[in-house]
Amino acid sequence: MAGYQFIHYEAYARTGNDKKRSLVSIAKEADCDSGNHPHVTAPQPPEYLLGSSFVDAAEAIVAATDASKVNHSGKKRNVRKDANIGIGLIASHPVSIEDLNAMAEPERMQAIAEIKEWAEDAVTFAETEFPGLVQVAALHWDESHPHIHILIGSTEPTDDFEIIHKGEQARKNAQSNDRTGKGKKLGNDAYTKEMRRFQDQYHAEVGIFYGQARLGPKRRRKSRAEWRKEQAQLDCVAKSLQRGKSVDHQVEMALSAAADQAQHIIDTTQEEAVRQRKLVEQKKQIAEQELAQAQQLREQAEREAKEAAGLKQEVAKLKTTLDERVRDLSKYDGFFGRVLGWFGIRQRIEQRTEAKLNTQLVKLRKKVDELSSQVGKEKSMQRQHRVTADALKSLQSALSLSVDDYPHLQEKGALEKHFVYIQELVEANQVPDKLQEQIDAYIEELQMTQFKSHVQSSTLSSDLDM
Repeated sequence: MAGYQFIHYEAYARTGNDKKRSLVSIAKEADCDSGNHPHVTAPQPPEYLLGSSFVDAAEAIVAATDASKVNHSGKKRNVRKDANIGIGLIASHPVSIEDLNAMAEPERMQAIAEIKEWAEDAVTFAETEFPGLVQVAALHWDESHPHIHILIGSTEPTDDFEIIHKGEQARKNAQSNDRTGKGKKLGNDAYTKEMRRFQDQYHAEVGIFYGQARLGPKRRRKSRAEWRKEQAQLDCVAKSLQRGKSVDHQVEMALSAAADQAQHIIDTTQEEAVRQRKLVEQKKQIAEQELAQAQQLREQAEREAKEAAGLKQEVAKLKTTLDERVRDLSKYDGFFGRVLGWFGIRQRIEQRTEAKLNTQLVKLRKKVDELSSQVGKEKSMQRQHRVTADALKSLQSALSLSVDDYPHLQEKGALEKHFVYIQELVEANQVPDKLQEQIDAYIEELQMTQFKSHVQSSTLSSDLDM
């Protein structure tokens, strides 16, 4: 399948003339539109390798150029109608359709597969030479040799339009504004050098891998035997390069698989790290919650300890109150207690004392109930029973007195004159010491009156006896 390479590209404008066709015109030929390829005897639909319509792409390039400006001496101007705006590239395979059809079916299928692979490599080469500008590519099987058409151009408007033909760029850069013969020669030499570079680059990246010679036999004046020998050598080189390319592909695939596996391991490791980090965060949150709960329990225990201490103080205070009540009640034992009992005043005192005691007992019982969950129900009951027993003992001591023990006080009217005064003293609810002083003074006064009365009675009796 050896032969020599053929690749060529040319720039086209929006409008055509007798010497050169327009960009849309060559696009119609590449799309195999009816009437636009008279040299093709049996036209076939193109096999698109990139894009789907040469005409649509060409019209998009024309529209972008219409909206673009060219920078001419610092001024923005419209792009000239005859300015080259797009490139039509053609590359041909050295095996003819006639030779292809004459092959046995297995060999023919292998040759077709190789031609398609060559076409893909040619498109890749064009994309490397004109990055971002390759719009459509298609493989044609309806002429003497399989060949590809590639349309190149920009579909984006710009304010600084420039030609994209690399040979023309080299000519312009070398010649600049020099229109003399020397300037033109410099421009032409630069153009030729760039186009040779393009051919050499294509041969190095595409042609040599498919046994295609850089130049044909006529250009180098080789005999038929020499050309066949070179073709055989090129076939060997191409096979070696294809094997190397296959090995490179296998190595690339192996490296890609290894990279994918390594990435998978990295992703898995990262996922595990994320999972472990989340697990640590969860454990940290649980630990913080448990710490907060422990802090709450400690604060609650401190509050309960304070409440227990306060309850202990309440109990001590209640005991002191009960002791004071017992002392208060004990003051009314004896003679004056019986006097108070006669008028029901002592009963009032007892009722008040009992009411205060009951109030204290209710508070104490509530505190005891609250404390029972910490100190035990049995101890609380014992404490409550002991306090209640002490209170009842005091009441019993007070209630043990009776007016009946003093018959001489039962005389009608003996105590009536003191009722109002005694009642005022009791209802004033003064402090025990003050109340005791007033009652003691009053009792002393009564005793003194009684004593005087007794002395007078004794004196009178003595006088009568005499």
